[in-house]
Amino acid sequence: MPKELPLKRPMEVTMKLRKAYIYLLSFLLLSVFFSGSYYLSYQHALRQFNKRAIERSNEFAALHDSVPTPSLTAETDITSDDSESDDIVPAGVLPDPVVLPSTNYVLEIYDRKEGTISQTEQNPPGDIVGLTREEIEKYLDEYMRDLTLSEYNKGLLSYELLSFSDKLVKFRKSYDADMVPYRFYVVVKNGYVVVYNSDLKSVYDYTHIEAKNLPEEDRIALSHGIYIDNIDDLYALLESYTS
Repeated sequence: MPKELPLKRPMEVTMKLRKAYIYLLSFLLLSVFFSGSYYLSYQHALRQFNKRAIERSNEFAALHDSVPTPSLTAETDITSDDSESDDIVPAGVLPDPVVLPSTNYVLEIYDRKEGTISQTEQNPPGDIVGLTREEIEKYLDEYMRDLTLSEYNKGLLSYELLSFSDKLVKFRKSYDADMVPYRFYVVVKNGYVVVYNSDLKSVYDYTHIEAKNLPEEDRIALSHGIYIDNIDDLYALLESYTS
């Protein structure tokens, strides 16, 4: 027959139940303690906040009572009217005029080499509409500092503002083609002869001329770069490479 397991003694069961009750009671007591502490702290903080709020309210009330109330006089009314019209320009002070879409735009072209002046009238360009005289002068400075390739090749020397108003603006561009140091720059790149424009950035022509087929003297010149003044000289140079 199988052997029967011994039954637990009643004393051991009682001890385990007693420990469980003690743990449960301790947990409940700690919960009540912490909850009570939190509630008391909250009540204390709330009383302090209300006390400070009442003190601040009394201070503001005392400060308001000490400030005299201004009487409604004619002077007060004038001051109020002035404050409502701060954006009105005072008498004798006019806003700076600007270029309008209806402004007459006149451009003079002075060719110093030929000694001639031509003049055109048209609507103002969109990039100057809305600009003041000071802004126009800044625009012209930036234009001259960053010339387009076309203006550079034509020999633009200056760009001036001759007159300015909201009715008429007049400009002058002065050119001298003889002042252009060169038009083209010929060099070897990736084994082929390449022609750059005078800005040394944009390419005028990718030729199919291989540098290895050229005489040594031409290869040496191209390694340093060749500056060309006009289109005729450029074509003559390229033809010499292919003949």
